[in-house]
Amino acid sequence: MRWHYLLLILILCIPGAAQAGSPTSIPAYTATYEAHAFGNTLIAQSTLSHEGENLHMALEAHVSGFLRLLGRFEFDREAVFRPGADHLRLLSTRSSRITPRRERNAETRFDWSTGRAHGRYNGKAFDLDVPPDTVDFLSSVYLTMTRLRDNDFDSTLRVTVLERDRLRDYTLGLEGREQIDTELGRKDTLRVVRKSEDSDVELSGWFAPDLHYLPMRLDYEADGHVFRLELTKLEWHEPVIPLQETLP
Repeated sequence: MRWHYLLLILILCIPGAAQAGSPTSIPAYTATYEAHAFGNTLIAQSTLSHEGENLHMALEAHVSGFLRLLGRFEFDREAVFRPGADHLRLLSTRSSRITPRRERNAETRFDWSTGRAHGRYNGKAFDLDVPPDTVDFLSSVYLTMTRLRDNDFDSTLRVTVLERDRLRDYTLGLEGREQIDTELGRKDTLRVVRKSEDSDVELSGWFAPDLHYLPMRLDYEADGHVFRLELTKLEWHEPVIPLQETLP
């Protein structure tokens, strides 16, 4: 059974990015994604909200289909961070993954006066020295979107991502423009591919310029299998001016 790879999509899939070049925020939204495999459906809801100077991102996902007969397959994650003109400050993260045989939880707070992350993973405390440009799973979504929006994404980037209780380096490659068919119609997108030197797993993401560079599709490839997570519904929570209308 390779359904667990779809859960890995939510843990690993969305690319990280280096520091954003503009403090302008992406509008608040709720985006729903779906993936299908082996007669089951993974439904994931991603949200971005503004809380004063901070941004809050969350992701909740669950599996429906015959696997539900075996028990709960659920995943949720939250991140609070503060964007700036030339940096992002990750303030806290939390994640939980539940399967019939195991439950894993992680929670981290960042002390940037000392450059350290303090947290707990499955009940065990950890303490890490973290580089100033460290991102996590969710804040990396935001940074990828803003880097692409600000035309500040080189052909190749190296990033550091906090994953549970460890740091991992990734290389991001901007592969060019592609048109893809989505539930929201045909979209022009920018394709970003993420790789790690110590893994043969590859992730591709397609980001739509006319939707504030929201990821429209994510393909996770492992062991010769490709699993696809696609945007099926999008709701903006603030007035949005289409990007093309702002161009001269």
